[in-house]
Amino acid sequence: MRYKRFDVVELNNGNRATILDVENNRYNVEIVNPYGITIDKKYITNTEIKQLIHSSKITKFNSK
Repeated sequence: MRYKRFDVVELNNGNRATILDVENNRYNVEIVNPYGITIDKKYITNTEIKQLIHSSKITKFNSK
């Protein structure tokens, strides 16, 4: 699978989705419109994803 849990992706239809879970080559997502209003929760595949917007990968910063 290309994307991880809690990544935010843009879909081919212009909406955005947060990946809630990954299982069996599909993603359980919460889909929101460009204004942030929840539209649906459903399963999607890689073919429905246009691009990655935000990754949940943890980055470490040196603090002083």
